[in-house]
Amino acid sequence: MSDMEAQAVTDEQMAELVRPLVNEILERFSQESLSPAEAGMVILALVHRLMGALAGAPEVRRHFVLMMINMINSFLSGEMDK
Repeated sequence: MSDMEAQAVTDEQMAELVRPLVNEILERFSQESLSPAEAGMVILALVHRLMGALAGAPEVRRHFVLMMINMINSFLSGEMDK
């Protein structure tokens, strides 16, 4: 298994691990009646805080940024709608 394949498995496992927390956060947004714009600002604030927390781990920070860029590119290219 290549390093890329090993990383993909790790990303999939991480997605499964965080799914309950993500669902809980989305439920909280719903309970608070946050608009999509407000929810987006909360997410951006969390990303900002995370980037600061990852300042001492440049490789982890770089990987996170690349995952964000890939997700945004997938969204913009319409791949997430499929």
